Amino acid sequence: MPRRESGTGAVVLAVGATITGGLPVFLLGALFVQIQRDVPAPQWVLGVAVASYWGAAAVMSLLAGRLVSWLGIRSATLLGVMVGGLSLVGGAFLVPSWPWLLGWAAVGGVSNGISHPAANQLINLRVRRGMLATAFGIKQASIPFAAFLAGLAVPALALTLGWHWGFGLASLFAFAVGVLFWWSVPRGELSRRTTGGPHVPLTPALMKYLMLMTSVTTISAAATGAVTAYAVITGIERGLSIGWAGILLSVGGLLSVIVRVVVGRIADRANSRFALVTVAVMMCVGGSGVLLMAVDTQWTFVLGMLLALGIGWGWPGLTHFVVSRVAGPATPSATGIMQIGTYVGSGVGPLVFGLLYAAVPEVTLWIIVGAMQIVAGYIAVVLARTSPPAVPVR
Repeated sequence: MPRRESGTGAVVLAVGATITGGLPVFLLGALFVQIQRDVPAPQWVLGVAVASYWGAAAVMSLLAGRLVSWLGIRSATLLGVMVGGLSLVGGAFLVPSWPWLLGWAAVGGVSNGISHPAANQLINLRVRRGMLATAFGIKQASIPFAAFLAGLAVPALALTLGWHWGFGLASLFAFAVGVLFWWSVPRGELSRRTTGGPHVPLTPALMKYLMLMTSVTTISAAATGAVTAYAVITGIERGLSIGWAGILLSVGGLLSVIVRVVVGRIADRANSRFALVTVAVMMCVGGSGVLLMAVDTQWTFVLGMLLALGIGWGWPGLTHFVVSRVAGPATPSATGIMQIGTYVGSGVGPLVFGLLYAAVPEVTLWIIVGAMQIVAGYIAVVLARTSPPAVPVR
């Protein structure tokens, strides 16, 4: 895998690691109705479990930049994949009561927190500049693709073989990713000696820029997290069958996959400021979709969910692209900072939504979530008008 000669292998490995880290939380949301039949748990447990996943990811993200520099990309990625596999195996075979759901979700969050900085630096090192945004779009598309697989697990596995099979087969996928990485990246390549080097500190100007970016990702991720966690449950309450609600989640995730790749390819032909404007537009469209979900009819819920997930969830690849362009050799640490916002938002959004689910009218909750997405889009516009800081030097 020579440096920047071909980024295909790097992107494939980054996608596999990212999907492994994302499957624990998306399977939990998609299969929660079936899990409740075997493991009695109130609705708010889903919000708390999702929050434990993203909370653990946020804590791990604080350490991830230095961890990647210390271990090297190869070892850090393998560690993330192994931890993700452990979460999935535990979810499949060891859930005697609902508190265990929280524990295994947190383990999955640790995997996510490790995988993103390592995968981003892998792409940053191995993909040529003219294809970086596309590569990040493909890599970030693996997250909604994980949601697609989770939603597909409802009609394909949960309603036929049982929800345990969803987690079990996902753990086999994690094992396959680990074996592929171990086999395709020889020991010594992507090691600390060859890629880690000294830890590159973040300059004050870059930190200020990252804080503004983090506010965007935090607010938008909170809104999207509520949608992905409670879409299946709300769809069932709108009158959709369990199977169709799961398929709808899959379609929304698959649409987001396509959107992330397409906008990434477009961004490669433009610049980072254009990327941020595109982020703002997608967030506003997603917010409008969430507002449609608040209307108590099936067709508005279906259309709104497709807009909220398909387009409103299409921004992460572009934000990672912008950060890699601005941070340069400090990409692992910069990614870790930005991802803290994504993780905190993704955890707090479903947690608050779940806790308020029984106390506040559902329509009001969805209106609040839609407004949050639109506010995040406005901040992205402000950020697009801000001059980016100079790239740090190793």
